[in-house]
Amino acid sequence: MEKIINDNGQKVILEVHKESTSDNSQYLDLIEVARNMNRRKKLYFYLLIAAIILGLAVGFIKVTIDHYFNHSSYARAMISFQYNGIESGLDPNGASFDINKIKSPAVIQKALSSLGISSEYIESVRSNISVEGVIPEDAVERITVINKMAEEDGQYYEQLLDVSYFPSQYIVYFYDDRTFSVGQVDQILDAILESYKEYFFDTYANNEALTVTAGLLSGEDYDYSESEDLLRTQLKLMKNFAEDKAAEAPDFRASGTGLSYTDIVTSIGFIQNADLARLSSYVESNSLTTDKARQIEYYEHQIEEYTNNLSELQVNLSNVTSAINSYQKDPVIIVSNQDTTQETEQTNEYYDKLIAQKLDLSTRISEINTEINRYYTLMNKMQSRTTAATEDEMQYANTLISNLQSKISEWIDLIEETTDEYYDTTKFSNAYQVLVPAQYFAGGGIVNIAKVSAKIIAVFVMIVVMIWVADGVITQMKEQKDYDIY
Repeated sequence: MEKIINDNGQKVILEVHKESTSDNSQYLDLIEVARNMNRRKKLYFYLLIAAIILGLAVGFIKVTIDHYFNHSSYARAMISFQYNGIESGLDPNGASFDINKIKSPAVIQKALSSLGISSEYIESVRSNISVEGVIPEDAVERITVINKMAEEDGQYYEQLLDVSYFPSQYIVYFYDDRTFSVGQVDQILDAILESYKEYFFDTYANNEALTVTAGLLSGEDYDYSESEDLLRTQLKLMKNFAEDKAAEAPDFRASGTGLSYTDIVTSIGFIQNADLARLSSYVESNSLTTDKARQIEYYEHQIEEYTNNLSELQVNLSNVTSAINSYQKDPVIIVSNQDTTQETEQTNEYYDKLIAQKLDLSTRISEINTEINRYYTLMNKMQSRTTAATEDEMQYANTLISNLQSKISEWIDLIEETTDEYYDTTKFSNAYQVLVPAQYFAGGGIVNIAKVSAKIIAVFVMIVVMIWVADGVITQMKEQKDYDIY
């Protein structure tokens, strides 16, 4: 085949072999391909400009759509939990931990209220919050390895089911849906994290139960004996709470109140033995009441309730006693030498629990019997009283009740303040932390548009260049074919 030599005597040949029985071959002259491309450079120059413009337009549209519809703008923060049980997915009370409580309406409402934002936006804020757990790389690698092993051998699937990881760190997102200004978005997220902290402590470090009866007492609502019982219940509740905390933190002393829980237990005991005893003695010895008939009904009702409880406890005690009597510990024979042996009983946890349960039931039965006898005595004395309470008697009793209420309120405040400091500085000092405060990330903007557009422009330009090269090659192949025919 005759070949055309260029004026400079050089010729670049691209040989394309065809699978054929003949020896025919087809050649492409790359210089001619380049010349063909050069002839249409004006057209493709305009196409390249059009590709750049189109890429910018598409990038702008994509960023705009992402910004308005796909949550590309958001505030982000990182929080951490550190307490016993979080590694197993449990809350401080031992129940399943639910991080989504951070999105609860109560938490969001308090956050919005702190910023002066109307509560009508609660649902809008809640729907734009997302929480993701942070799983360390080593945990991911461990799960991945076992997963690959399970794919190769089915016996590892059971092991895969046992592999789990409960995160202790979470990333909280608050997506910008243009309801609030850019400056408000991160402020709202910070407020939500702070509100959740209060929710967390109120839920798992709750001492508000101490105020159950503190605000209920009123001389108009309760008779003297009823008020006495309520005050006794309140003081017992406070003392039990302080005793539990004293056992939990025997060395803790609050810097704010200067009190330890042992101090609180001692003080509450003194109020029971002095102030409450004074009120009880005066009311019971004088059979003080504002309504004799109603007071007798109250005593009868209390006797009936305690009697029913007593019957139930006695049945439980009988069952426990029978279980103890029929239960035998397994003996353990220890051979010390060839001539003597030593027999000991094996410690059994179940048996010990039965004994402890029996002792507890016996104590409660004894206490209830004491209360039943007390109410019988009070009822008999009330029935035998023939005169109404004098004004001086009622005034003195009201004074005793008022003073006792004041002391209870003061000690409730001291207990709550001491407990708040205990949880903040000791038990839950690191239980919940905001590791990284809210930061705003804008999905729109010139920089983001430029990044997205550059990728799209690169694709469009590559397509135009490929079409341009293909056009040059096809033109050269046609010219070569025409030449061969000629």
